Amino acid sequence: MGKRARGARAARASGWRGVRVKAAGAFLAFTVLLGSLTGMACAARAVGSAVAAEAVGYLAENAFFSGGLGDGVDFGRNLNDKGGSRKGSEAGLYGGSRKVDICDPALLIDFLLTPANAKKKAAWAKALGIGAKPKTVKAFVRSLVEVVLANDTLVANHNYKKGKHHRYDAVLEAGTAVLVDGFGVPRVKCNCGNPLAVSERDPGDVDPKFKGKDKGIKAWKVKKDQVVKVEKAENRQKSLTVANVRNPSQELEIAVPAGPGGEGGPEGSSPSPAQAVIPQTRGASAEEATRLLEETGFVVETRIVEDPDVSPGTVSGTEPEGGTAAPRTSTVTLLIASDAIEPQTVTVPTVLNLPQAEAKQRIADVGLLTNVVTAPSTAEQAGLVIAQSPAGGEAQPGSTVLLTVGVAGSADGGGGNGGAEDSGGLLSGGAG
Repeated sequence: MGKRARGARAARASGWRGVRVKAAGAFLAFTVLLGSLTGMACAARAVGSAVAAEAVGYLAENAFFSGGLGDGVDFGRNLNDKGGSRKGSEAGLYGGSRKVDICDPALLIDFLLTPANAKKKAAWAKALGIGAKPKTVKAFVRSLVEVVLANDTLVANHNYKKGKHHRYDAVLEAGTAVLVDGFGVPRVKCNCGNPLAVSERDPGDVDPKFKGKDKGIKAWKVKKDQVVKVEKAENRQKSLTVANVRNPSQELEIAVPAGPGGEGGPEGSSPSPAQAVIPQTRGASAEEATRLLEETGFVVETRIVEDPDVSPGTVSGTEPEGGTAAPRTSTVTLLIASDAIEPQTVTVPTVLNLPQAEAKQRIADVGLLTNVVTAPSTAEQAGLVIAQSPAGGEAQPGSTVLLTVGVAGSADGGGGNGGAEDSGGLLSGGAG
């Protein structure tokens, strides 16, 4: 899918928000007139036991992303009257069309992979239970399907604040554009990129609160018996049956792209005998998850992560993501939630008496930066590290280690005070 223009979309027709015909069509369609979403978000937080109510097109604070990712269509009603908890394989949960565009996965990928958004990408991936490597993120987004909600739908939403994702429950109005996975579960809210998951609440018991009216939220009549919660289908689907938004009495079959591991979808295939599907283990105990993975044929490693949404000591997710295919005997990392995570640090390597180039490489290998100065030394120490600060211990990734490199004689390297290596001195080797 090609890149689309960022910023406002034009055109209103037949009650749609920003409809535009798509030239090539692996995905569904609708998009909206949107300006920059900078500083805006998908939702306000629910207060106490209340559930946030979020209308089509509503943007509030603490967005994950900015830019015109897409919105939806204002139906003004539910497309059917069947509510309650339903499996993602059921027909009628979503609306769609093969002729118009509702979301912009390509723009979402561009945003995620921009280095300046690395912290948001990490929080976004963590909320979805997937790895944050560019290849993983790109494959995950490309495996999703663009649809609009056919009914007011209860979800677990997430916004971004102070470097972390924050989970809350929300009812999204019918017509809201979302990206759903191959199991039929909403995973991303299109107009801001916020991650979505299955709520733990009963859709019939929700008490929607319309917060943020001063910021554009509009109230609508929520019929509790028609509120839907979509749960994961038993198997990955090759297509989803959706209501034709131009004629809701008609149904369409929308193809599901191949999954992140290549499984499912019209172009995917079942895992080969040399591969296996990684079990979904979020919320399981470390022992149970390890057993499941090992029985499936994987080698298991563990890593402690911070995840306030699952109980301490239980599984936050896996890398690669659960539900994807991977070679048997390959390594799967279990992400175990901890209730008290110390800030991530790395061990500062001791590089005394090493050549400058080798010392810099060892420090770079652990994620630290270097700043090199020179100082007079004996002929034997010339070109070697004669001092470093800090000389060991722990440091935050990205922090700087000061290296002092010896220079024979008193005048070659700028004297006893040292000279920065990028100042053109004898041992200048470029920025650290």
